[in-house]
Parts: sequence; structure tokens; C-alpha cells
Amino acid sequence: MKTDRFQLEIIPIKNLIVHEEFDQSRSSNLIKKLKKSNLFTDPIIVASLGDGKYIQLDGMNRINCFKILGIKNILCQIIDYNNQEEFNLSSWIHLFKAKREDFFKHIKKDRNIVIKKADIAQIGPRYIKEKDFGRLVTVVDKKAGTFLVLTGGSFVEKIKRMNHIVSFYENSINRSILPFPMTSRNIRLFFYEHPDLNFYDHPDANLMVVFPNFTPQQIIEIVRSGALVPAGITRHLVKDRCLNVNIPLNFFDNNKSIKELNKNLDELLLKKSVRAYEESTIHFE
Repeated sequence: MKTDRFQLEIIPIKNLIVHEEFDQSRSSNLIKKLKKSNLFTDPIIVASLGDGKYIQLDGMNRINCFKILGIKNILCQIIDYNNQEEFNLSSWIHLFKAKREDFFKHIKKDRNIVIKKADIAQIGPRYIKEKDFGRLVTVVDKKAGTFLVLTGGSFVEKIKRMNHIVSFYENSINRSILPFPMTSRNIRLFFYEHPDLNFYDHPDANLMVVFPNFTPQQIIEIVRSGALVPAGITRHLVKDRCLNVNIPLNFFDNNKSIKELNKNLDELLLKKSVRAYEESTIHFE
């Protein structure tokens, strides 16, 4: 279904090209939820690459769960990746608990990486340098302050080094967004009070990794090079995001053609009422 505000379509998973690594720790809970509810709630977000191929922008976990469940097609919301009025692309931060010395020892296994002390004012959002020597990520220690992680090399080499950094804590990725304004006091409070932090899993989170922002063109370049960004970094905020579509899992019948599935989808969606919220909303789950 395509309207003047959104486009929803069922697409074969084999036609989706992912741009990020997969966080294995998140699958089991979602599979249990899917089996219990028997409903697929929120479409994943994709953009067309042409020739029937689509780049996955959000929903990596849902894609993987469908693969595990043996479902070959998935509901997607298609956006125009050339029209930045349709979305905003930024980055998550990661929080976790570890000894900073152990984390830095792991990072320095790549001899192309340099770590140096920095000022809190240097934390803020920025874009990654595709060439030459520059900041890769910023690390904030709750007690010891801010550190810059710097490297040179090509754009793809930098993405691979970013994956090396995240591999240290890849089984305990906890995402959030930076507090504003970014003062030393606010950063300290953030570790203790930020509502997005899951204190049951990370009651003593003491390290924060701040990632650069990417452009859509860089995301496509990463995909075309065969590389992947680490799990849980890119954050696509889509205007007119479709939520709570609630399609039964048995709707995704592997024996039906894509044409038939999309015809059935249109018929199903026409029976549903739609409400658009222009204001920001807060969901309790």
C-alpha cells in the first residue's frame, strides 16, 4: 500500500541487504514475544537500492527472528533515502560495565588506534572523517572522564576498527542517547538516572562509547563495500513511522507469491483505522 504519507509492502527477506551487524543477545526475547502474541507489530524500515533490492535501515533483530522462524517475507515501510525530509539519521551511544584498562587494552590490540585524554566539550555529535587521521569514537569513563579514540586509514578500515571496539562488549549492548547540555555534572547524572538505561542488566554501568554520525550516502557506501557497521549504532527517525500494524504471523504464508501477499496486505490495511500523531510521543512498554 502506498499513500501520500507512507508506503508499506511485503518484501522477500532475501532481497534485503543489511547495513549493520546483528546483536545476538536480543533474539530470544523477541521470538518468545512473537510466538506468544502471534502478531508482527511494527514494520521494519528499508530504502530501495534499485533492481528489487532494499537496504535495511532499522529492524535487524526482527529480520533475524523471521529467519529463525522460517518466515521468508517481512513487512517493510519503504522510505526515500534521497529525501532527508522523510527521516533523520543520527547515532546511538553504548553503555556498559567494564574496567577501562581492560577495554583500552582490547582497543589497542589494533596498533593503528591511538587513545588520548580529552575534554568533556569534545563529546558532542560529529560526522566521521572518511579519510586521514581523526576521531573514531569517544569513550567516557564515569570517574576518569573523556578519551578520544583516533585512527587513520580508509573509510572501510575505520568501520572495521569500530567493529573491533564494539566486539569487547558485543553481548551486552545497551543503547541510549546523549544528554543535553553536555556538562560534567549532566554526564555523571546520566550514568545514574537516565531512564533509557536498563539498570537491571547494567546496575553499575561505568563506560560510555559515543559514535559519530553517518550520512545516508556513507551507509550505502558501507553496504556496497561489503562491510557492516556495529550493531546498535545507526538511529533512523522516520517521519510518519507506521506502528502497531499488528499482522498475524500466519499471514506471511511462504506458499503465497509476493504479489498475492501484497494484495492481501492492501485488503487488510484498508479495514484498519489509521491515526497520525504530529507531536512527539512517549510509549510505555
